[in-house]
Amino acid sequence: MNRSIRLAAGAFAALLCLTLAGCRGKQAIDLPAATAETAQTAETAQTAETAALPVVQTASAAETPTVLPETADAGRSYVEETLFIGDSNTVRYMMYADETGTAFTSLKNNIGVVSMGVGDIPTLKCEQFKGDSQMYTIPDAVAKLKPKRIIICFGTNNLKGSSTDATEFIASYQKGLKAITDAWPYADLIVSAIPPLDQQRENTNLTMTQVDAYNAALIELCEENGYKFLNSAEVLRDQATGWAKKDYTLSDGVHLSKEAVTAYFQYVRTHALLTEDRRPQPLGTIPEPAGVPLGLISSDPIAVRGAKVPVEFVVDGNGSISGVRSQMVKKGGTCSTVTAAAASGWRFDHWSASIGSAGGSASLTFTVPSNADAGGVVVTAHFVPDEHDHVFAEVEGGKVEPGCETKGSVKEKCTICGAIRERELDALGHTWNEGEVTSQPQPGVEGQRTYTCTQCGAQRTEPIDALQQHTHDFSEVVDSKNATCTENGYETRKCSCGETKTVTTQNALGHSYSDGVCTRCGAKDPDHVEHEHKFDQVAEEKASTCTEQGYIVYKCSCGATAERQLLPLASHQYKDGACVVCGAKDPNAHEHVFDQVAEEKASTCTEQGYVVYKCSCGATTDRQMKELAPHNYVGGVCTVCGTADPNYVPPPTDIPSSSGDAAVPPVTEEQTPETETAEVPTDTPIE
Repeated sequence: MNRSIRLAAGAFAALLCLTLAGCRGKQAIDLPAATAETAQTAETAQTAETAALPVVQTASAAETPTVLPETADAGRSYVEETLFIGDSNTVRYMMYADETGTAFTSLKNNIGVVSMGVGDIPTLKCEQFKGDSQMYTIPDAVAKLKPKRIIICFGTNNLKGSSTDATEFIASYQKGLKAITDAWPYADLIVSAIPPLDQQRENTNLTMTQVDAYNAALIELCEENGYKFLNSAEVLRDQATGWAKKDYTLSDGVHLSKEAVTAYFQYVRTHALLTEDRRPQPLGTIPEPAGVPLGLISSDPIAVRGAKVPVEFVVDGNGSISGVRSQMVKKGGTCSTVTAAAASGWRFDHWSASIGSAGGSASLTFTVPSNADAGGVVVTAHFVPDEHDHVFAEVEGGKVEPGCETKGSVKEKCTICGAIRERELDALGHTWNEGEVTSQPQPGVEGQRTYTCTQCGAQRTEPIDALQQHTHDFSEVVDSKNATCTENGYETRKCSCGETKTVTTQNALGHSYSDGVCTRCGAKDPDHVEHEHKFDQVAEEKASTCTEQGYIVYKCSCGATAERQLLPLASHQYKDGACVVCGAKDPNAHEHVFDQVAEEKASTCTEQGYVVYKCSCGATTDRQMKELAPHNYVGGVCTVCGTADPNYVPPPTDIPSSSGDAAVPPVTEEQTPETETAEVPTDTPIE
């Protein structure tokens, strides 16, 4: 985180608007360009007015923005349950009293160390407890006090000029905060802004440039680590000048006056962080603090006092002080005289001093004790009303309503003398409804009834007695599953009372791998080593035809096969204008005219002859067979093949005729009638 932040005019005042915005995420810090030293006439920052403040109620710390927003007044009890930790300005919280005459803090909730810087948090032994001679560091003292919340304010004693590099300061602060949370992690931790300086400060080397840079860096620190930031500088600085408001510091320009502390605590109460109490209960015995010894740190890190200490004269009651009310006086020296004057209906009672003693006369010339430190001395003029019975009436807007668990308060003012008191109002307590059964009782197991507060929504629970226990039979199987490779088989069985239980019937089977894959579930074998296939052997092949693609399948030596590779179709086998395989016509064929004899053979009586015709293109027809030639019978026998004539009748021999007819002469070869056979012409073309 870069802590070197260049601040501009009205720098931190502009940043305070984040409070009203109620931002929850990372809060951008867009700071203007001049510092408090150059912004002599800066315009007063304008903020939107809110119609109504939120009611103070318990919330989660995570739901609250880093920069605490304005709330309703959380009351005196909020301050009393908060531990304030810091330097000499924190010490002054115990020196001043509110309008009721009650100190803002006490030893029970204040660890203030004069001249202490942030780097001393983890190591400086500063706090004492009654009955204990040991000294404790702040983290150790916090662990003993066990607070619900902490407001911590360091940084004034770490100022050293005008540098805006807050790296070292933030590193020390973060280390101190971690030491506190490690020692007591149950408290909400709120970092309060470094208070503004007075323009007429004694040490002019101290600048608001550095104060603003450190405060901006503190917001980043809180945002990044989950702490909350109290933007108290918002109420302490004059937005027009960028410096502390008039009369809000003592004459040294550093220590806060009573007016400033009063405004500060009103701001604390109206920027409250109320969360659930996270502390372990019961808290046990908490020791009574004895406080920080005077003069624990003798050095003056910011050189504002030299040999002088601040002395402030304040009023308790209804009266006034004439003279210089804020003075710088050497140790052992005397202040200029001041005089206390009572208001009508009041009388001066006495003076008191935070260190040393003061007289009882209304006029006082106070001598500064030699053991006074940079925290200075507060001298108080006490006034009491004339004798009368107070008649108290509630101050308008001075009531904080109590909650179910949180106390309230009411501010009252005497109508006669103006005396003010603040009374604490007891918490109301919860108003519980009739409750709702949120868990039914079971045999041997308690149920639960939840009650809800009708006022705040809080809840509490009470047990419901368990039902009488019986022996389960678990005889009915209502669900089952067979074992798989990775999951057990089981049966879910139900008892007559409705309770069920699941039992393992078979352990997981485990994987059965083959070639790197489980044969049951398909899971891959993580230990299987794949080899690189080489598909160089033919496993299956089918030739293509002219109508159907063939294919070829290659295989690896391991037996694995590749996908089929389709082969291209075979060419048609055309003949006579058509494919002899599928009959497809040859797109390139012409119409044949077979009108020429290409080949011829005459028939005999035993062998058919044939004729083959051809086209002018050279194409030929199939052989056309001729009929067999007739036999050439002579004397009852074929002269060609010797086949006997089945119709042959031999001629008669010369036998005298009984009738006296002349004998028939024998037929000669020349006289044998021949049967003429018509031949098929061979020169007739076939088309």
